[in-house]
Amino acid sequence: MVEIGRWSQDSQSSLQVRRLSEHDASAYYALRGRLVEGGVHAVEPQVRGEVEAGADGIATRLAEYLAHGTYVWGAFDGNVLVGAAALSREYHVSYGGIGVLWGVYVLPRYRGTPASRLLMDAVVGLCAMDSTTSQILAACAVGNDAGRRFLQRFGFEPMTLLIRGGSIHGQGGTFDFLRRPVS
Repeated sequence: MVEIGRWSQDSQSSLQVRRLSEHDASAYYALRGRLVEGGVHAVEPQVRGEVEAGADGIATRLAEYLAHGTYVWGAFDGNVLVGAAALSREYHVSYGGIGVLWGVYVLPRYRGTPASRLLMDAVVGLCAMDSTTSQILAACAVGNDAGRRFLQRFGFEPMTLLIRGGSIHGQGGTFDFLRRPVS
């Protein structure tokens, strides 16, 4: 296990962040299920696809992510997966390398703890080490004000899309986009 970050409030509880593999599939599937079942805000298509793949299919997806350069990190409190974040990378001639952040979710009980910060540190740290990635994009469901504030605390700023009234409506809902430079 490659550990990325660790935090301990006391000797009873410690958080660590590491990249997930197919061995984490059942815990990851359960966490994703909680996100979708919560139904408070729209969910990105990638996350919806993971849940639709089922418990067995999500292990295959995690293995494919590892093989194709998509990073999925998990925040663990001991052996319990309490949060996750994913990053895919794309290259555009006009914009260069772009990290696409998706699927950020932390169990309500762990919000306000360093779990979210450790996940974001992993995302930003990876992009900072990759000289081809110049910015990170994130989609945030319209109406998810807490999610928007969370991203803004990490340097994300709203993007003005020149199409579709500034938001994109997809099968899972309507999303606004935010970005931040890597450096």
